Amino acid sequence: MADDVQGSDEKLVKVIDKGVGGQIHVRLSRFRERDYLDIRNFYEAEEGEWRPTRKGIAIPVELYAELMAALKEAEPLIVKRSKEAASEQEAAS
Repeated sequence: MADDVQGSDEKLVKVIDKGVGGQIHVRLSRFRERDYLDIRNFYEAEEGEWRPTRKGIAIPVELYAELMAALKEAEPLIVKRSKEAASEQEAAS
């Protein structure tokens, strides 16, 4: 599925399953002669078709390196919060 192409200027890179009728689609797209990394929530419509929501962000590909650096900086904070949450759950048991 990640190899599907939507139109000539859009490529689906990855689908991340959120569970309960939700997905995150990561796509490379082009708008007004500019390339974007589009990260968007999708929902499953009644017909079983996946449709985009307004929740998402289109990041110019020129900012890709900066975005990845920010995500790497966030990683230790995420790990710390996950450990804190696990400790709190353990203490509550």
